[in-house]
Amino acid sequence: MTALTHSWFKDIDLKRLAEQAGTPVFVYSEAQFRKNLGRVKDAAAAAGLGERVELYIPFFPNSNPHVLEPLKDVDGVGILVQLPSEYRILREFGFEKFIVSPGHVSDREIAFWDETGHPTFLASLDEVAYSLRTDAPTISVRIDSLDSGKPGIKYGELGQLAALLKEHERDLDGLEVYCGSGNSLEEMVGIVEQVFSIYLEHFPTARSINFAGGHGFDYDAWTEAEKHFDWHEYFRRIAQSAARMEIPEDVTFLFEPARDVLADTGALLLDIERSVITTPVSSILVTNGCRMLMPSAQLRDRNHNVAFLDSAMREITGGATTSAAVRGRTILRNDYILPGDVQVPEGVGAGCHLVILDVGAYCATQHMEFLNVPPAAEVLIAADGTMNLVTSAGGELDKWRHLLTEKTPVKQ
Repeated sequence: MTALTHSWFKDIDLKRLAEQAGTPVFVYSEAQFRKNLGRVKDAAAAAGLGERVELYIPFFPNSNPHVLEPLKDVDGVGILVQLPSEYRILREFGFEKFIVSPGHVSDREIAFWDETGHPTFLASLDEVAYSLRTDAPTISVRIDSLDSGKPGIKYGELGQLAALLKEHERDLDGLEVYCGSGNSLEEMVGIVEQVFSIYLEHFPTARSINFAGGHGFDYDAWTEAEKHFDWHEYFRRIAQSAARMEIPEDVTFLFEPARDVLADTGALLLDIERSVITTPVSSILVTNGCRMLMPSAQLRDRNHNVAFLDSAMREITGGATTSAAVRGRTILRNDYILPGDVQVPEGVGAGCHLVILDVGAYCATQHMEFLNVPPAAEVLIAADGTMNLVTSAGGELDKWRHLLTEKTPVKQ
């Protein structure tokens, strides 16, 4: 088994891609994205929840409308936005199905969302009071049951919220409960019952329950079965709890999966600039990448799996290896792309390439405009295998992402 055995990336004409798009380049698979969405929807159907489950993929983990285009033709799937600017650009690209989860916002922004008619999960009693005074078409809220610093109505305020709704003779349309991320499957099931309890005790007439995100993805695993969240078991347990707790069957269940449906849709291709440099301090592998291209790896301590390719784009496997840190191109002391060392095969040097896997979420979209590092190009591999440039690389004096209005075919 090689590093790319289980990856769609092994089937791409990487030589042509690198020649036409240059490196660094983020590469995305439409087929893998559709496969991931289908896996979640199939699991919901198998648990008898197919008609009750709606998925809303957050825009910010991969804010490229071209990459998210399949969402426009998959039933029961939409996009979660948090800013009016996100909504405007997505509307320009033809997206129509949204929910809004904006954090704390001004009255003017609440009015903007009310005019769109999309469910908007408000995060404080003051914001709800404004919507009630202005006869907003729908009232939905985000609840922070952890009493954390995240925006959301706190658990101790639920009684006040219920009283406020009663005073205005309004029902809650939907509730979203923030319960943190990185939870195990058992913890996620426990959260489901907590959410159902909040629904039954305080808002039994609400028409939707949003369980939000937090569905894990294992960056250390290789196979899809190991990487992805166990949606089959999760939905099975939700169905059992809903039946036992007598949640009305016409209540819709919303979910906001991000990493689980996006992470393994993307890979980052880099050039290696020279053989491993060994010093009294450390061994480093110099690339033309940068920490700024995918800061989440360091910030979240995510050791993405990697593969090495020779000058002909053939994967290098076997033989002796050297443990080295993956260095970026800037003088910044901590410009290391991954948080830990990688095992570099013997013979890797200038002219070779490095592939960093599972970068479809929280990577290209988080590019930091720092040290004048230009954003990388982005290429989308369509379901039929054709390659299209969707974001052009920034120029030497340009730090901004260049989202293309139309996809541009990569030349033969």
